[in-house]
Amino acid sequence: MTRGARALGTIAILIAACAGDRISSKASSQAPPRASAASRDLDVGTTVAISSDGPGGEAHSIASAASAQIQRMLPRVERLRGLHANHAVPGVAVDRPTLMARVRQHVALDLPPAAIRNEGRELELLGFLPIGFAYEAAEYQLLEDQLAGYYEPADHTMYLASDLGGPDADATLAHELVHALQDQNWRLDRLSRYRPGESDLAEAISALAEGDATSAMLDYVIESSAPGSGKRAPDLPDEVCTEQFRLGLARGRASSLPSVMTSSLIAPYEYGTVFVNALRRSGGWEAVNQAWRDLPTTTEQILHMDKWLSREPAIQVRAPPFASLGDDWRVADEDTEGELGTRIAFEQWIGQKAAEECSAHWGGDRGILIERGDRMAFAWRLKYDAGTRPHEHSARAFSVLTAGLTKKLGPVTMQANAFVCYERSKRGPLALAMDGPDLVLVAGPTGAPSRDGGTDDATCVLARTWIHEIEVAH
Repeated sequence: MTRGARALGTIAILIAACAGDRISSKASSQAPPRASAASRDLDVGTTVAISSDGPGGEAHSIASAASAQIQRMLPRVERLRGLHANHAVPGVAVDRPTLMARVRQHVALDLPPAAIRNEGRELELLGFLPIGFAYEAAEYQLLEDQLAGYYEPADHTMYLASDLGGPDADATLAHELVHALQDQNWRLDRLSRYRPGESDLAEAISALAEGDATSAMLDYVIESSAPGSGKRAPDLPDEVCTEQFRLGLARGRASSLPSVMTSSLIAPYEYGTVFVNALRRSGGWEAVNQAWRDLPTTTEQILHMDKWLSREPAIQVRAPPFASLGDDWRVADEDTEGELGTRIAFEQWIGQKAAEECSAHWGGDRGILIERGDRMAFAWRLKYDAGTRPHEHSARAFSVLTAGLTKKLGPVTMQANAFVCYERSKRGPLALAMDGPDLVLVAGPTGAPSRDGGTDDATCVLARTWIHEIEVAH
């Protein structure tokens, strides 16, 4: 339910979260880094500055500054991260409009045009976005507000915002140089490619990449702020950086956007950093290197160290059928959300803590977005791991979600044994059922949510029929 946001969000470094602000009095009593890294002679390749000022003057100054930043920072990042660069890292300093144009180009090459559009439609259908919300434009707005620079695996080049200075520039560069080292050692360009229908795998790899880079960046911040302290990122309590990430997006224009967007953007940084710090506590950077050699395959493994250590696989879940809706429907999108996607979705209905509890014990899932003309609908089957008592996880989640949905949507329209349904204006019915160890959710059919006054002739009667078809097919 967050793959469009993930595709955009994995480009950015959230400077405001753990670098632009103080980390914590527990980590340091001083401001974030301002000191330069130790330098060594290194050919950093050709550095080009794109600027409205033309090829000379200020543009040349920006190019020289970008080159010098990389030259002095890379040896320090290599030391902190424990990885060696195999070749030079070219750098480009650009103004923000040019930086965003480059990001848009990256996304256009990586994502099919319908991917972000379909996600926006799905989120509207579930009620996470207002009807008619300009989702793609808002995603780029959110990214532009947070973007300080990024490493592009496609051309192995560092792109930095030319208006950065001081700790922001240094922290951004430290973070993104770790991505360059990841690319040189494990082919980040190959691993970061869009995988249709594999969002959970992609998010797990993204969390490893961003957690790795953020943990090393925090080492840099701590070393610069409190030299000689001997402290490192794993010494920080997990909640310190988690809180900072969320606070960093609670300001400015981001604070006015739907929470599903901000939660999706910070997820790989927030949970990936906790995961990587846990690996470092147990086995240092070599444990992180081993995770790159034997990649996590689910976000469940990122969220639960025991699941990672046992390499617990996902339970395979078949896509829900939809014959009961009639003829001429087609699948617009099919995907697995994973435990992290499930948690983010549940947060919109029951809050962060309850969502964490109700998404734990995730075993597997599969969802489909279907369309017929301007009508669309969504179905999702979530399977839980076995508990100590039959169906304990699905039963608890069904109870908590029903209470949350009733609080959000008002009285239940139709209720039966382990089934609830709410009829909604313009979005069609939203129904939830417990089927043994599984939860089944359907939203719609309805008219296209982006069109005011869409067709809403679907009712809870049809939703119940559809859920019964999904249950029987299982």
